[in-house]
Amino acid sequence: MKKLFLLLGLSVMLYADVLEVNNFETDLFSKDRNNLKKIEFSLLFDGRDLKENRHKIIDGLNVVISSFYVEDLFTSQGKEKFKTVITQYITKKYSIDIDDIFIKRFRVLDNVNVDAFIEALRREGFCKENRNRESKSISENFDALDLMK
Repeated sequence: MKKLFLLLGLSVMLYADVLEVNNFETDLFSKDRNNLKKIEFSLLFDGRDLKENRHKIIDGLNVVISSFYVEDLFTSQGKEKFKTVITQYITKKYSIDIDDIFIKRFRVLDNVNVDAFIEALRREGFCKENRNRESKSISENFDALDLMK
C-alpha cells in the first residue's frame, strides 16, 4: 500500500510545474488621497501547465492586482487574500491548476516627483533659480535651473 501512495505521489510530482514571475511592476492606488504608488514584486507559482500558460497567468495577475490598494498588501491577511483571489480568478477564467503561490519579494518603489527633487536641490544649495525666464511646465522649470559648480 505504501508503494502505491509513493508511486501516486511521484506521478503527481512529475506533472507539477513551477513558474517564476520576477520584478513585476505596476501602479496601485493608495488609500492616502488616492495617490498612485509603484510597486514591484516577485512571485512563484506552483501548479500544472504553468509555463505554457505564462501569458494567461500574467494577464490574471494584472487584472487581480488592480482591485487592491497598496496598503492592503502590506498586511499578512492582505497578502493571503491576494494569493487566494489570483488563484481563484486564474482557475475560473483559464482553467489552470495553481496549487500555491509564494511571494518572494514585495516592495513599494519610491516615486520621484520632479518638483520635490528640484525643491530638495534648492534647499541643499545645489542649484539656484534663473529669474530671467518665466517657466510654465515642469520641464521648463528644470531647464530654468542653473546648477552650481
